[in-house]
Amino acid sequence: MRREAWARAAWIVPAVCAALLLAAVLWERWTHSGLLGDVEVLANVPLSLGFALVGALIVSRRPDNRLGRLYLGSATAMALTAFVYQYAQYGLVTRPGSLPGASVAAWVSSWIWALGFAPLFTLGLLLYPDGRVPSPRWRWLVPVAVLTIGCLVLPGALMPGPFLNHPVAANPIGIEGAAPVLEAVGALGFPLVLFGVVAGIAALAVRWRRAAPGGLERRQLVLLLIAATLCLLVIASPGDAQPPVWLAVSSLVVLALVPAAIGVAIVRHRLYEIDVVLNRSLVYAGLTGAIVVLYTALVWALGRPLAADGWATAVAVGIIGALVLPLRTGLQRLVDRAMYGDRGDPYAALSRLTARLQAAAAPGAALPALAEAIAASLRLPYVRVEVASGGSADAGEPRGGPLHELPLTQHGQQVGRLLLEGRDRRPVSARDLQLLTELARPAGAAVAAAALADALSASRSRLVQAREDERRRLRRDLHDGVGPTLAGVALGLDLVAARIDDDPAAARTLIGELKGETATAVDDVRRLVHGLRPPALDELGLLGALRQQTDRLALRTPGLQIRVDASTPLPPLRAATEVAAYRIALEAVTNSVRHAGARTCSVSLAADDALHVEVADDGVGIPEGTPTGVGLGAMSERAAEVGGVCTVLPAGRTGTRVVAVLPLDPR
Repeated sequence: MRREAWARAAWIVPAVCAALLLAAVLWERWTHSGLLGDVEVLANVPLSLGFALVGALIVSRRPDNRLGRLYLGSATAMALTAFVYQYAQYGLVTRPGSLPGASVAAWVSSWIWALGFAPLFTLGLLLYPDGRVPSPRWRWLVPVAVLTIGCLVLPGALMPGPFLNHPVAANPIGIEGAAPVLEAVGALGFPLVLFGVVAGIAALAVRWRRAAPGGLERRQLVLLLIAATLCLLVIASPGDAQPPVWLAVSSLVVLALVPAAIGVAIVRHRLYEIDVVLNRSLVYAGLTGAIVVLYTALVWALGRPLAADGWATAVAVGIIGALVLPLRTGLQRLVDRAMYGDRGDPYAALSRLTARLQAAAAPGAALPALAEAIAASLRLPYVRVEVASGGSADAGEPRGGPLHELPLTQHGQQVGRLLLEGRDRRPVSARDLQLLTELARPAGAAVAAAALADALSASRSRLVQAREDERRRLRRDLHDGVGPTLAGVALGLDLVAARIDDDPAAARTLIGELKGETATAVDDVRRLVHGLRPPALDELGLLGALRQQTDRLALRTPGLQIRVDASTPLPPLRAATEVAAYRIALEAVTNSVRHAGARTCSVSLAADDALHVEVADDGVGIPEGTPTGVGLGAMSERAAEVGGVCTVLPAGRTGTRVVAVLPLDPR
């Protein structure tokens, strides 16, 4: 319960600081104190608001972290510094006696500033980011930092005589006779502050050096280390009562870098794994700021500045009340989009995905575009798209969180999967999964298209390779077989011509030998031609050529009956389709003869819009888990070469069916 109370109370502090600072700024209209021209006072504005926000973020997430409470306390002290100064100025100088407790405010103004700046730039750097010193050897610096704060607070609180900020009033609790001691103590304050800042920077450097190179912890430390070093230069530089405008602005920017660096570590590098808290804080901080600005502008424009009882205030409150809900809705949408992407707008996410896929130069480039689109739409740190055929693409880098797997389907078949890592190393949320389920539909189509493109590219590569292999085979066979035979015949003919007159009998014998060599060359040529396209296809047609070959196989395999028939007359076929059907059918029958142990095998041909080839046997079938062999792969490739498909299926309880469907393109 105490933890929840701290978390709720933490968010009151930024609102209180903003209200105090705004009141101090508006009060300047009546006090004319020149407070807004003092760079040291103006520095309280970005420092107070910045540290109030980062302190609230830390406390709401890690109430036991002392650093968050330190930030909140110092931010409040900075806001009070400007407010109590203006309160005392108005009650003691502008309209004396008009405000109660003006002297108390003047007394608080004389020392409250020390509780703002000094703790932030000593203890705040020393204890960052876990609220502890880097090691036990650094513990002695904590009491030194406390001593530094005491050296700044005590002189202001106990110095006798008129207040330094408001000389019109005297310190009611000043210790008479202690002025020399308090002045000496105060003289130690500024050197101790410089020492504390240097020690804090050294602690940050030690933590950075101990962190893993390139790791998240180094990224969390490096920005603050740089910002703190720049602040040390600003603090150590000699002061000027009227610094140039550029120098004043530069000093304010440098000081504001410290809370900004811590904010970047929390928001971008997820220092305290803040997600929902950060979302709500950004929304309501923006809403609070918008309301304050609108209220002030409206009241001022209506002519009754900050008059709590006038008609201007009533009108302004009414207008602000009417604008609160639209403002909150708009801010929530902006923050959600910054943190979660398009999770709340599925149409935008689908549009982003479609645009990325359309921009892909080729189907194969769709995988990287898909991964990047999903990662950008949901602000996910890592997305991986995997295709069932083996391709993959990544977006982002894994950060060690759990990976969620989401299947990608097309026409009821899984074509790939998504691997996603949630934000902040946490599982993917239910709301993210709802959108991812919607995105999975077009993603599945894109992955299927990419798989088909890869398969087509691989098939083309195999075709080119097969063509080159075939050419090399022909070249080798012609060069090593037919070529030497014909060369030998030519030499033999020369020898016959030389002997035909002197030794006709030897010439006739040599001619007989040359005739045998010529017959061998003819057989070699016939074998090569048969390898390119079986002559039986031209002589007998597809059906006749299959019957001729299956009859030969049946004669060599006793007990096996092979039947070849066609349910419909076959139309004229393309040469490539005819060869593919012939090779597929013979390969299937050969597998049945060699491996199935079948008694019957049938080859059926039919033609409608495509040529259907089916080979079925009653053998032992193919056991589950059997890897695809060369023959089965060759049948699928031959079918794919002509734009068809070839599948191997079980034929009832036993046996195997090979079914090929080849496009029919009449000659």
